[in-house]
Amino acid sequence: MTLDKDYNLMVGLRIREVREALHWSREKFSEACDISPGFLADIERGQKSLTAKTLFKICTACNISADYIVLGHKKGFNKDAGIEALNSFNDEQLEHIVNILYEIKNISH
Repeated sequence: MTLDKDYNLMVGLRIREVREALHWSREKFSEACDISPGFLADIERGQKSLTAKTLFKICTACNISADYIVLGHKKGFNKDAGIEALNSFNDEQLEHIVNILYEIKNISH
């Protein structure tokens, strides 16, 4: 494998990890990012590389930093994925989630 293929594979695996952390199907993820499911599959397998525009679309759609996708820096990734997940809940659900989070925080002190 060449350096480009190795890098493309690592980027693809990180994008797949982001998609799976959001619990999105390949179809939902590709629609949100305005790319085709086939292109997404090729990216995730490391067979295609990203343009800056595609990276921007992915980061914007998933509300994440490009640091993780490009460099593999995980700092902030879980928080970004959590915030994106929270955006999918309604107000009543969020109230319950906040209460649960406070309970967890109180238990750990």
